[in-house]
This record gives sequence, structure tokens and C-alpha cells, in this order.
Amino acid sequence: MSAIEDIVRNFGMANLLAEVALDEVEKTHTISLNRPFKKTEDKDAKYYLQFEQKIREEAAQMARYYEIFYCLERSIRSLVSQRLQEEHKESWWEEKVPQQVKEEAKKRRQQEVGKGVTPRSSDLMDYTNFGELGTMITANWDTFNDTFSDKKAVESVMGMLNTLRGPIAHCTLLAEDEVVRLHMTLRDWFRLME
Repeated sequence: MSAIEDIVRNFGMANLLAEVALDEVEKTHTISLNRPFKKTEDKDAKYYLQFEQKIREEAAQMARYYEIFYCLERSIRSLVSQRLQEEHKESWWEEKVPQQVKEEAKKRRQQEVGKGVTPRSSDLMDYTNFGELGTMITANWDTFNDTFSDKKAVESVMGMLNTLRGPIAHCTLLAEDEVVRLHMTLRDWFRLME
């Protein structure tokens, strides 16, 4: 990965964090900063309005954290696959991904196929989670040691992201302390790449 790609990725994530912080200011102080980019209400009114107001408010509150995790997980998958493909060409998945990660990804995809739903992707990389991505990085440390500052820190940060993902993925509120921990963990992640 080039230095420019790293700069652009970090810029994008910094902007996302700034948007989240501004959302929090607007919410805390019950004000509008009249930012040009505001999400429009495009929810299915026929069903959405049937949910309790409190639940809709919680969903709106949690949406920002889902966006962060979506961007982060997708960008980490992209980083890992690009770096491994650069170093090991087309055979990177077969040769460089730990067997257990490959088996779990294949199993998750097969479960979707077996239930008759549209598979989320044909790329098994899209079936990996934060913990597995961390395993892929540390198992191929010779490929990533110029990207990340410390192997143990990568394990720690990826483990924390996997833990923080739980409430977001399973539709429960993220506690105030965990919001702080999420922001600190994001900072830790980007600091690993400095």
C-alpha cells in the first residue's frame, strides 16, 4: 500500500470521527450546526413509525457507531487483502490465511447459501471478523511489520474492536464508557499505522 493511500484512508476516517463528534455536539446541546451533509429521513414510514419512539431514537443514536464499524471493518479487510495480494499474488488466500480463518469464513458463507438467502459476497474475505483479521495480520507479520508499529498492540486493538462490535452488531445500546473506549480504540488503531 502506498503512503498516499494510507494518508487518504486516515483522512477519511478522521473526517468520519469529526462528523461523529459534531453529531454528539448537536445532540448534547440540542442545536443544529446546519452542516451541508445531513442524512435525510428515508426510512420506510409504513413500518418504521410503528416502532416506539424510544427505540427509533436509540436506533438513530447507534447508527453513527454502526457507520464507524462498517467503514473500519471494510477498510481493514481491504488493507489486509491488498497487502497480502501485493506480496503473495493471487494465491494469498490459500497460502497465507490461517486454516481456521479460512474454514470459518467458508462455513459462514455456506450457512447463508444453505438458508437460501443471497450470499453477502463471493469473496470469503467478507466473511471474516475483527479477531480473524487480527490473526491474519499477526500470522503474516513479515508482510505487515512496515505498516503497524507493534504486533502485540495489533492483537490488543483488534481484540478490543471485536469486543466493542458486539452491542453494535446485536442491536443494544453502546454504554457511555464504551463510546469513549470505541473512540480511544479507533485512535489506537490509527496510531498503530504511524
